[in-house]
Parts: sequence; C-alpha cells; structure tokens
Amino acid sequence: MAPTANPRVLFAKIPGSELPVAGEHIVYDATPTIDLDVDLKGGFLTKTLLLSPEPYMRQRLRDPSVPYYSTPMKLGQPLVSVGLVLVLRSEKDGVSAGDHMVGCTPWEMYTVQPYVDGAFPWTKYCGCLAIPGLTAFAGVERFADAKEGETIYVSSGASGVGSLVIQLCKNKGLKVIGSASTSEKVEFMRSIGADVAFNYKTTSVASVLSQYGPIDLYFDNVGGQQIEIALDNMNLHGRIIVSRSMGLELLLTQHRNLNELFNRRIRLEGFNVVDHFDLQTRFLAELPPLIAQGKIKSQEHLFMGLESGTAAFLALFNGTAKGKPVVVVDLQYT
Repeated sequence: MAPTANPRVLFAKIPGSELPVAGEHIVYDATPTIDLDVDLKGGFLTKTLLLSPEPYMRQRLRDPSVPYYSTPMKLGQPLVSVGLVLVLRSEKDGVSAGDHMVGCTPWEMYTVQPYVDGAFPWTKYCGCLAIPGLTAFAGVERFADAKEGETIYVSSGASGVGSLVIQLCKNKGLKVIGSASTSEKVEFMRSIGADVAFNYKTTSVASVLSQYGPIDLYFDNVGGQQIEIALDNMNLHGRIIVSRSMGLELLLTQHRNLNELFNRRIRLEGFNVVDHFDLQTRFLAELPPLIAQGKIKSQEHLFMGLESGTAAFLALFNGTAKGKPVVVVDLQYT
C-alpha cells in the first residue's frame, strides 16, 4: 500500500517557566507517513479519533533530569494523553478491527499499539470520564468526608474537575457554592445545580463566603489567596482538599492565616489522582449510567482536527476553553 499521511503533535523543545509556545515547544508536524499494511508483530494498528489535553501534561514537558511524580515526555516524540482510538487491524487476541479503545494515546493519526460504548457522545470519554473526572471522583469519595447538609465551596467550578465536584456533592445533599471567571461559566454552574454561583473577577470571594457560609469544605482547584479566604470562612473541623494549586507554594511562604488550621481544627490535604487509579473501575461503572440518564452533565470544548492540538493544549491555561478541551481528530466522533 502507498504511504499514508501520519501527522503528529511533537514535544519539540523544553519550555522554561512560561507556558509552551506553539510552533516552538509544541509543533504540529504533517510530514510523517505510515504504511497501513505495516507488520504488526502481534500488536494492533489504531486510528486516533479523540484526544484529551490535560493540565498535568505541562509538568511532563521538562528536562528528564528534573525529578517529579510523573515521567517526562520524550523530546522529538508525540505528546501522549488519554485518547479514544479505533482499531483498524489486529494480531492480538481479544482485540478486533472495529473495536474502540480508551487509553494513553500518542498525538498522531495512526499508531502501532479497552472497549468502550455508551448512550452519550464519544467525546465524554476524553471529557468528564478522563483524568479530570477521576480526580473529582477521588477527591469527593476519598477525602471530602462529605455529609448531607454541609456547605462546600468549589473554585474553578466550571472546569472539568470543579463541575463534577459540584454535581457529586449535590447528589450527596450538600449546599454548593461555586466560582468561575466568566458570566457564561457562572450560568453553567447554575445549570448543573450550584446553589450559589458567582464570577470571582467581579464579585469578592470573601463577601460571598461571608454571606452564604460558613463553609465545611473547600475543594481547591486554583490555590493562592482563595485558600486564605476559605480559612477565614470555615466551620470548626472543616476540610480543604487541594487537587491542583499553582499558588499554594506562594501562600505557604507568606504564612498569612495558616494559624486558622489550628484554631478551627481544619484538615488541609493534598492528593494526586495517580495514587487513586484503583478507583477507575468503580468510576467507569458508576458515572457513565448517570451521564446517559442526564443526572451528570458536562461541557466539552471541541477543537476540530489534529492541527488544533496546540490551541487545545494552551486553552487549559489561558482561560479560553469553554469546558474540558477535547481534540476531535475524526470529525464523525462529535
């Protein structure tokens, strides 16, 4: 068979402390080709359909000598994240042509490398059922100790993690306060059940928590000053769950009001989803039926075509994503 185009998105250069630059650090390369009749050597050939850009990928774009909990991406190789693929050919028992699979997927059109189905769009598997969904599920189920009638504040409540935290906590009978950066995101939080939703850029977080608190739980997706405000508005024996806090280091070095941890007997606990993949089987058993029944809602921002991969990745950090970014490589899977 004649060579077939096999475009990819490469990790081309290690960025500094700033965000990666499209065309410099992350590069779309349309030049590679592949023979679709290639010897599979007992494996199987897949075509990439959807890709899930994730915030944790930023930390993998580093010098391999720098220690971190995750392995670094390989320079000159495609980015890797959760993705949905279609099996084109297979020499592996239990895997057949036509199967759809979800797993770690190189950002390229074709790859020489489990079965999914559902009564909702395929994009959900790279949206709320990807890493952000499992992060929210692990945070609520393992760390929140949430009780009916309690009040939780969720920062970045329209994000992939935050929006699922809101709904899981509403299902447990909690009062939910959520914040986001735009009026559109505020409306989305209201649509998924937040009792109080506000734009933290136009409304003071402190004033909202003072009016609708005190709170028992704070699910932190942003770090920085919002932790301080939560501490000032928390009940005795409150809990703060930190899933991702770029500003937490700054907070700790300034020693602002951390004495409230002791005064109010507050538990502050950080966690990383990589330690909780044992929950994935339960997560994928419980969440898809709720999504199919409309009891859990999510919002995906679809980026069409592999060439939009760099924009999708950067949307995780520049505030332009209206929901969880998903790269739609094959346009029929929208």
